[in-house]
Amino acid sequence: MKVTPPPVHVPRPYALPTVPLAARVEVPTADGATIVAWTYAPAGVVDEPGTPFGLGLAVPPVLMLHGNGEEHGIFGPVIDAVCASGRAVVAVDSRAQGQSTRGTAPLSYELMAADAREVCSRLGVPQVHVLGFSDGGILGLLLARDWGEHVLSVTALGANLTPDGLPREDTDWMAYAAAENRRWAEEGEEGVTLEDGTPVPSPAESARIAELLQLMVEQPQIDAASLVRITCPVTVMVGEFDEILPEETDRIVAAIPGATKVVEPGIDHNLPKMAPDAVSRELLATVARNDVRHEGRASIPADIAVVRLPVSGLWAERLDALYAHVSATGGTCGWVPGVWPPAGMARGLLAAGSYWGAFDAAAVHDGTPREDAVLLGAVAMDLDADMGDGTAPGHGSGTGGPGWEGLPAREVRGLHLLAVDPDARGRHASVALLDAVAREARAEGARVVRLNTSVQGVEANAMYTRCDFTRHRPIWLPYPTLPMPGWTNLWELRLDV
Repeated sequence: MKVTPPPVHVPRPYALPTVPLAARVEVPTADGATIVAWTYAPAGVVDEPGTPFGLGLAVPPVLMLHGNGEEHGIFGPVIDAVCASGRAVVAVDSRAQGQSTRGTAPLSYELMAADAREVCSRLGVPQVHVLGFSDGGILGLLLARDWGEHVLSVTALGANLTPDGLPREDTDWMAYAAAENRRWAEEGEEGVTLEDGTPVPSPAESARIAELLQLMVEQPQIDAASLVRITCPVTVMVGEFDEILPEETDRIVAAIPGATKVVEPGIDHNLPKMAPDAVSRELLATVARNDVRHEGRASIPADIAVVRLPVSGLWAERLDALYAHVSATGGTCGWVPGVWPPAGMARGLLAAGSYWGAFDAAAVHDGTPREDAVLLGAVAMDLDADMGDGTAPGHGSGTGGPGWEGLPAREVRGLHLLAVDPDARGRHASVALLDAVAREARAEGARVVRLNTSVQGVEANAMYTRCDFTRHRPIWLPYPTLPMPGWTNLWELRLDV
């Protein structure tokens, strides 16, 4: 008996990006999936030290997340428009779609949002603007709600908070199509075509399609009240004839403080394919509402003096107090007292004479801080030629080489535990510290200064960008028990140029 094929979806044609691909990156996940990300860069920007994967951090990129059953190429003309504006793009093939694989974890929108965060970590990108279509719009809202310090804006196209945000006939059809694809996965054959020659999915492909359709039948389940936590600019865009119910779009807009609603005339749900120019227009307008850039070299403050900390006295206790204050203040540093900085690390570096402190200039006389001087910030510098090269054990060595130039140990200085008192933020004490230790390293005959930092440290990564450090490719460098991604950014300041 011949088995009837399931409903076959023929996607609407769309234009792929014309801008050259900068990098294709495979990102492993804990449950065995591989998430594939594609990076596109403005003209003249290539994948090299300083812009690994074509991504510089001075201008945060746009993260693009596609709809159910699609792949990142649906954003083709929009990718071109963003790159033409001088901004890079990170486009993701969502789990079990495009070139990304399934993994073993239960499929959910929260899982796919976590995948997008892991992609950003793998690429070493601490902040992004987000463009999401349909399922990707749902992911954009989840990212802005749950990863807020890292999301600069969201442009959500055709998003919904629950399946009830779609017409009942749509969810009924998706449930029917999911069941038919499950049946074909069990009973179907390879290589079947419809009468018009349209290929029918293989049984394995039908199983994947069924799961993705069932996802939309049962999920998302987002409490509208939870969206009040979103603080970045948000544009919610739909087509005039969108499948998303108008009241659902209004519910999303009403729930997000300051959100903007845009209805594109004459268009249905397929906004990226039918109206890429309109999508580009609204995306770039939303980005402009929070266009964070880290351009120009940081200015060195004149009212701060940086000196080597005395080995004796109460400076070990003051360093401990500084790091405790930084950890307690929170933010994106991810530090945990007793875990990072590790107990005794600061004291050991201080005893070796490696520490430098930042103070009010008036509190320093003849290169020595007064006993009552307030420690505004500190950093340790030592000979650590193995930092990040994958050869030395322990923190700071990593598991893979970032492409450092091989140099004698005496020509390399490593920086550790750079921190600024939260009460002194805005005074650029970190800039003063980096300038002082770079001058000292040069005087000692060093050719480079190197360090690593968490990829999610927003302020730190922006500061290194503005202080002329070159970013190398991130490496896998997990710190157990720290609430941070396992990837770390690697920075290098050349002193011989």
